[in-house]
Amino acid sequence: MTPTTPDTQQPSPEIIAVVSQEAGVGKTTTAVNLALALAAAGRTVLLMDLDPAGRAGQALAPGALDRGGSERMLREAQISRDMIVGTSIPDIYVAQASAGLSDLGSELAPMGDCLTRLFQAIGTIHSLSLDFEHVVIDCPSSLSLLTLNALTAAHRVLVPLPCDPAVLEGLPTLLKDISRLRANLAQPLYGVSLLMSLCDRDGSTHDFIATVRHEYGRMTLLTEIPLDEAVQEAAEAGRPLLVQCSSCEVSLAFQSLGSEWLTLSEQGDQPDGTWRFKARQDRMARYREDMGRNIEAWLVDPTSRLYDAEAASRHQDTQAMEELFAATQPVSRARLGVRPLLVILLAGVLILLPAALWLGSWATAQEDWRIELGARLIGSDRFWNAGSLLLARSDANAYRELLYAIRLVEGNRERLRACGEGASVDGSTECVIRVQTR
Repeated sequence: MTPTTPDTQQPSPEIIAVVSQEAGVGKTTTAVNLALALAAAGRTVLLMDLDPAGRAGQALAPGALDRGGSERMLREAQISRDMIVGTSIPDIYVAQASAGLSDLGSELAPMGDCLTRLFQAIGTIHSLSLDFEHVVIDCPSSLSLLTLNALTAAHRVLVPLPCDPAVLEGLPTLLKDISRLRANLAQPLYGVSLLMSLCDRDGSTHDFIATVRHEYGRMTLLTEIPLDEAVQEAAEAGRPLLVQCSSCEVSLAFQSLGSEWLTLSEQGDQPDGTWRFKARQDRMARYREDMGRNIEAWLVDPTSRLYDAEAASRHQDTQAMEELFAATQPVSRARLGVRPLLVILLAGVLILLPAALWLGSWATAQEDWRIELGARLIGSDRFWNAGSLLLARSDANAYRELLYAIRLVEGNRERLRACGEGASVDGSTECVIRVQTR
């Protein structure tokens, strides 16, 4: 089953069924973190928990009043606002599972529309005041009536595939069942995607992944989810993975999953609607940047239920350093319009004299230029943020000393600026700066 070419008119909301016939393959973890990544990209998401275990709802709405929303949707074949609950994540809502889901299949089975109850319910979602762009469904670990309802309603199906050769035995049967179920339905199925998950780094894993990619081609997503203890640590802390450890390898992998998923439903850069590899990678990188900014905003906003005082403090320190470096940069020169001959002459000068100019400028460099050089040696803002975080975690004293040095430099800069304003023409005014330690 090959993914179809994206249409220009995509469904809204996009309905995504996360399906597996095996337990313990990371299905619920995938559903929850895909929903989180889409929300971090600025999308409004409804996570629907059809698994009677209810772990997806517990992950994002712990302690929330159990409204049994997903069970009621199937019983009533409609959605109302009281069936869903908000979460600590902006723009993500949950329809919780309930114990009654376990026996609901046998109750619905005699009904003539037993396979389309969820499809009918989602069809009423536009009556809500919330404008959802994605509905992510966490299905039970079996092809029960609940799972069949999700597969009937879905526009796309995501199958987490652990790096274990044994799971390949049942995959062809699952794909055939999905094809038969959807054969005579008007609801479009845009594709089934395989996600390699719980992967370690040994040689057998690489061989397994290569086999799957060879046999299933474009059905297999580029993203691979590693095996990482950070998933369990986030669950024990009672916080979403993408928030608890946004820079962990597994968290970055789920952000890549979200960014890749968004490109599946977009028109590619080629005439047939598909993507060139480089163009798609660039698009995914922009989505990941948006996710990183939004996750940081969740943590540093004092009004957010995800507010993290330590993260907010680091964010403020980083902003202060950025302002300091920006203030100490030399005034940029205006660009001049030049003719080709002048370009050649300037190129010759730059080729012949760079070493002399550099050494001469270093010998007579002002303090501002040295500070700018130091900022450039530190690297980009992203590297500075990462380095600052590592320093704070590894050596708190060094981190405090660094902040004190920054404040000292900033204070001296203000003193020199005030002194310069009162300086005489011949430059005889003396300026005093602080150099002592605390």
